[in-house]
Amino acid sequence: MSLKLDPFLVCNRLVKEEWENREYELHLKRLNDIKNRKTKVETIRFPVILNNSKKAQLEEENQNEIDRNALYTEKKIKKINSQKNPDIWNPEYEKRKIREMNRNRGITSLETENQRMYKKIKNIKGAYSIKKWDEDFENHLRYLKFSEKKFYTPRGMGHRKLSLPEMKYDRANYIQKNKNTLKMLNQAVNQQDRGDVVLMKTLVQLNYYERMETKKSYEETYQSDLKKGLTKVMEKQYEPLINALLTDNNSVDIDKIYESLYEPSEAAVVIVEAIISRNSEDRDSLLAAFETKIDSSLSSEIESKLEGELKIFLLSFIQNQNLNKDKYDEKQADSWAKNLGKNFSFTSDEFLEIFKSSSKKQLNVFFKSYQKIHGIELCKESDLYKPICKSIKFIQTYLNNPILFKTEKIQKTFKANKPEFLRLLAIQPQKDLDEIVKNYNKKANIDTDIRNAFSQDVSRLILKMVHKNTDE
Repeated sequence: MSLKLDPFLVCNRLVKEEWENREYELHLKRLNDIKNRKTKVETIRFPVILNNSKKAQLEEENQNEIDRNALYTEKKIKKINSQKNPDIWNPEYEKRKIREMNRNRGITSLETENQRMYKKIKNIKGAYSIKKWDEDFENHLRYLKFSEKKFYTPRGMGHRKLSLPEMKYDRANYIQKNKNTLKMLNQAVNQQDRGDVVLMKTLVQLNYYERMETKKSYEETYQSDLKKGLTKVMEKQYEPLINALLTDNNSVDIDKIYESLYEPSEAAVVIVEAIISRNSEDRDSLLAAFETKIDSSLSSEIESKLEGELKIFLLSFIQNQNLNKDKYDEKQADSWAKNLGKNFSFTSDEFLEIFKSSSKKQLNVFFKSYQKIHGIELCKESDLYKPICKSIKFIQTYLNNPILFKTEKIQKTFKANKPEFLRLLAIQPQKDLDEIVKNYNKKANIDTDIRNAFSQDVSRLILKMVHKNTDE
């Protein structure tokens, strides 16, 4: 309702003034109400834009395009690699195959398992084990001892189950022990158990061949590298010992041999040492591993990279299949020494045949016979600079006393290369290691050297590896 009064005609002046005054008062009242009214107008503040929105938009669109192309490329690769590859590219192809994929899921898992088993069987290489033959022969001799007067195989041995007294090898116990070892190592890798405690109970107690077999079994069981796993979770001080325990000796020697082929004077020693310090089985394993890693046989590499007398000698020496036999003939050695004479040729058939067909013991007897008959070494002083003489001199030194040679090499590496020192200790058979320790202690004390060179925790493990059969 409006408070304003409409004008109208009056007949009296007083009445007119009264109405004007009333209208004025109402006006003043309206003004007073407007002044007392609280009005607040909020000011809209817009944020200050500091970034380049257009640039960000373009970058986002570019990244979306890259992701979309990568997705299409991945799908295309899957189509190409699949057995049923459609000729026409269709993005909806995968959607239509959902039912078929679900239906074939069980078949796919079965095929994956079959592929894993095929790969495992394919990588297994057949080998004749001389060690196993020796064990069977020892068991056979124990059968023959049942009766001192009957030197024949007892009746019933072939077709009846006959218990063996004091069996050295129990396959069931070995398999169970190996499973426990793998389980403990996996716990150490997953930080569920202390690494040093697990090493003390497992790898330190094993010999070189058992450690390599354990490493291979671990990789097949858990699909991971044992050496990398232990190195990652354990402290830095344990890394040299882990590398020494789990490094393949063949791999190290293959690298040394391949590098030495470019320097004849080094190849003359490195190749001969790798061959003569191994038994027949390990030598064959080395040659096979060399061919696998280098994609070429050792003979081919020697043929292509070396020349002269050294090449002919090494090719003959690595073909020696009698090197690790125990047979030797002193009369034959004397005959070779006499027929060879003083002025022989290193490339003559008579000389090469000696190193191609003789055992280690036969070669050692031949060296002594030649010096006894002719009063000089096989290599004259004027020929010592030749690489072939370095090979012959090394063979003579090694065969004279293999344990002493290994001991001196370990002592040299202790001063110059601590990781190599640990590796050389780790690859030695326990029988040789005991003799090496005795020879080492004649000039110094190996226990003291190890404690001074490594931390207390690491030295405890190394000493246990060195003294497996003692309580140290």
